[in-house]
Amino acid sequence: MIVSNEFVQQMQMAVLDYFAGERQEMLIILSGSAVLAIVAAWLWAATRTGFAMALAITVLVSASLLSAMAVSLLVRDKGLSGNVTQALGSEQRASAISAERERISVVISLYKYYRYAAAAVGVLALAGLLLTQRGWVHGLAAGLLLLVVAQTMIDHYSEKRARLYFEKLNVMSGS
Repeated sequence: MIVSNEFVQQMQMAVLDYFAGERQEMLIILSGSAVLAIVAAWLWAATRTGFAMALAITVLVSASLLSAMAVSLLVRDKGLSGNVTQALGSEQRASAISAERERISVVISLYKYYRYAAAAVGVLALAGLLLTQRGWVHGLAAGLLLLVVAQTMIDHYSEKRARLYFEKLNVMSGS
């Protein structure tokens, strides 16, 4: 099947747009993690309370995990986007689209589990708030609730972008 250069360029732009959005999201995660970690550490340094200490530790651990995930995706995506866009301009176009559709399909299927995990962490945090008056438990709960809010926002936009990309891949595979 002969595919026009214009169509190949449109396919490549769809791939590059998706990965550019993911890169932007990862940079926001890194920036937000740094800001929250600095604020939490400052709060602990300023007050030296159990609440602030538990909040700072929870935020630092969460920020570290989110940042590690963001950096790993940034490293992976650079090569992956290049490989996919290069394959789209070659005879391997159909297999590249098929592989990318499969990868994104798996990504999309995982979002419901991320929501379950966020809900479970949120319930645990709320239980800690309701069942005790200990300051450090409230600090831990506040940090976990910040993580739940951040993860929910990240996943909302990430899933929306992945679904749109998946639709574009479906269109590409039909052409």
